[in-house]
Amino acid sequence: MKILQIFPGKVWGGAEQYILDLGMALTKEGHEVRYACRDTGVVASRLEGKVDFFRIPFGKWCRTKAARAIAPLLEGMDVVNIHDTSFVGAVVDARRISGSNAKIVMTRHIARGSRVPFWRRGAFRHIDKFVFVSQLAKDMWMTANRWIPEEKCSVVLNSVPDVSPGDSDTAGSLRHRYGISPQTPLLMFTGRVRKSKGCEVIIRSLGRLRDRDFALIFVGDAKPADYPAKLSSIASEEGIAERIFFHGFSSDVPSLIREADIGLAPSIVREACGLSPMEFMKSGKCVVATDNGAQKEYVTHGETGFLVAPGDADALAAVLKPLLPTIASSVNDAAVAESRVSSRQRRESIGEKAREYASRNLSYQAFVKKITGVYEAN
Repeated sequence: MKILQIFPGKVWGGAEQYILDLGMALTKEGHEVRYACRDTGVVASRLEGKVDFFRIPFGKWCRTKAARAIAPLLEGMDVVNIHDTSFVGAVVDARRISGSNAKIVMTRHIARGSRVPFWRRGAFRHIDKFVFVSQLAKDMWMTANRWIPEEKCSVVLNSVPDVSPGDSDTAGSLRHRYGISPQTPLLMFTGRVRKSKGCEVIIRSLGRLRDRDFALIFVGDAKPADYPAKLSSIASEEGIAERIFFHGFSSDVPSLIREADIGLAPSIVREACGLSPMEFMKSGKCVVATDNGAQKEYVTHGETGFLVAPGDADALAAVLKPLLPTIASSVNDAAVAESRVSSRQRRESIGEKAREYASRNLSYQAFVKKITGVYEAN
């Protein structure tokens, strides 16, 4: 198949990584994949040197201009996959202008019951297939848009590329870089470092665990750019500033995750199907996430991970406490040794169950097969 993937936004997030990973996988299977994105924002800069792509002039009042730019890209295409409702009108117009027979597929990455206004429904009726990244995403969308035919809709639970076994070339690099002891449990957050992802909640919860041994690394771009300074200030208030580190963006998150002992994904906002918890699970790491999104569709509390209420620092601290050993100065040596063993066993037991579950149920190969099935369906 020949497939055009259109990136949705101006920033690099989970949806953008989803598209790039999917495109790479489809290319390996012999499909021809092309990419397009807005002509503004950081997405284009992240794609430079990785894939060939086209820039689309797109804005709130530029539907016709965008349609004319997209139309030539549809020549010979079998599928055009859009990932944001704002592109629907332009892509539908582009197909009409070009005379293309490309199937229009819209993937919904948001868990929000946004109602399509009646004056836009005409364009949406030209979408051939809707893909929802979780059952939650579908339920919320369909509740608000009952006029969309059920037969056009499919749920394909998110996934991330399978983790290759073995040691990473960067093994130990984080601990060496930040001076973290090999014995100290390493907590890790991956994704956009911002308030809505629960980053402040993480700091507050760890402030309640000052008598426990840990180090925390944030991996990802910050929004706003000075947000780490605010988090550092909160960490200072909590008395744990020397244990908090900001790594910034990484193009090789899976390698860094291998160094983690616990993955944290306590998003405050409802996640349609966050990729971060899956990445930790596939690496056999104990993950702690919130229960306000589709996380409940693939994390079983107390078995393959832990789920807490969003914004609840006390609940997060309560879950983390038995996973972290006590600090040597707070108890005798025998108690410290026992605490290190028991907390490590808890983390590793949950992590191994997470890995086994992910291997059985979150295979990326199976995910790609389901997506291609949607592309090929009548």
